[in-house]
Amino acid sequence: MATCLCGSNQVWRKRTDLSENVKDHAGKSSDGQFVWDSTKQGYLLSSFFYGYVLTQIPFGILAKRYGSKYFLGVGMLINSLFGLLVPMSARLGYYYLMGVRFIQGLGEGPIVPCTHAMLAKWIPPNERSRMGAFVYAGAQFGTVISMPLSGILSEYGFDGGWPSIFYVFGAVGTIWCIAFLLMVYEDPESHPRISEDEKKYILSALWGNAGASSPPVPWKSIVSSLPFWAILIAHMGQNYGYETLMTLLPTFMKQILHFDIKSNGTVSSLPYLAMWIFSMLVSHVADWMISSGRFNHGSTRKIINSIGQLGPAIALIVASYTGCNSWLTVTILTIGVGLNGGIYSGFKVNHLDISPRFAGVLMSFTNCLANLAGLLAPITAGYIIVSPPSQAKWRIVFMISAGVYIVCALFYAIFSSGQRQPWDNPDKDEDKNEKEGLETVKTVTETHH
Repeated sequence: MATCLCGSNQVWRKRTDLSENVKDHAGKSSDGQFVWDSTKQGYLLSSFFYGYVLTQIPFGILAKRYGSKYFLGVGMLINSLFGLLVPMSARLGYYYLMGVRFIQGLGEGPIVPCTHAMLAKWIPPNERSRMGAFVYAGAQFGTVISMPLSGILSEYGFDGGWPSIFYVFGAVGTIWCIAFLLMVYEDPESHPRISEDEKKYILSALWGNAGASSPPVPWKSIVSSLPFWAILIAHMGQNYGYETLMTLLPTFMKQILHFDIKSNGTVSSLPYLAMWIFSMLVSHVADWMISSGRFNHGSTRKIINSIGQLGPAIALIVASYTGCNSWLTVTILTIGVGLNGGIYSGFKVNHLDISPRFAGVLMSFTNCLANLAGLLAPITAGYIIVSPPSQAKWRIVFMISAGVYIVCALFYAIFSSGQRQPWDNPDKDEDKNEKEGLETVKTVTETHH
């Protein structure tokens, strides 16, 4: 189950990164056949984002009501099949490609909330750190593989080189989707081959299985829940800071240090590799902390998440004072992104702690708003770094991002919780149903009299 979802995220991340490779080829007349200025490139990249954000919340809600498996599998299948059409649509014209990218975004929107909803149905509380990290950090591992492989395909691939990137990963994604839809089941109760002992263990550990009932989403309770706000703020801060780490810092290195990290596939994959390795290691530490009885879920999430967000904040501050030492900056970037892997065992799986039944709904909201927050990083940098760019101006950008990381990490550390919230208690469904039944009987009796 977890392995399949990990594969989903790998292909998903490859898809996002590869779109930027096309942009790089398309944006330079000397390197590719498509001469599109920076404005058109921006609209092209944002077309995927619009589709992605548009389907997040609706499918998070639908997955709670109708199940997650088919929304996730079919969404990824749409993403993969339309990925195969990217080269053809690019040759047909700019707006054809924009339409294909928009549809890819629509297909990818359900993936994160539906993944979270399925994890809530399968993963016992004491295994959430390592299983959650294993699934979501698959995105980083996929990027480690896809970046150098994309370079090879671009250089030696068929149909002109770069189109083979989309053909290969589109085919891999399609095969994965078919395997997922045939082999994966919505929850332990519907799995025909799981042992009774394992099924009982999972269901009893989850206390009121996430798929046992489908009550109305308690919107008022969620909106007024501080633990939910702690996750939301941490998620928004993460996306803002990560945009700076992985997009703006390399741009700084190219503009100021004259070192193009993106041109070196091996070096550019190091931060992703570091993040994957650290997330795997710290997830086992997090689950050990909980299983040992020395730390509860809440304190474990606070500690690990603080490492995951304060580490990158410190890295950004140090990077702004490295002078002209490009390799020192690369080292700091790698360490900072590596430590960022702690967020998978921090706020990322915390949705499952506070509300396993509504985890997909919560994730759809936090992920949607966090992606919007991530857009603010390059916009802010654009206002600060007006021509000519300087190290002093970039230092302001890094300090702002570090400040966002720190404030959001502290907010999470103060207000987050590892306890299942009262509004997610399945026992209250019975009380509510009983109360509604009594009120119905009373109304019928009064009408009869």
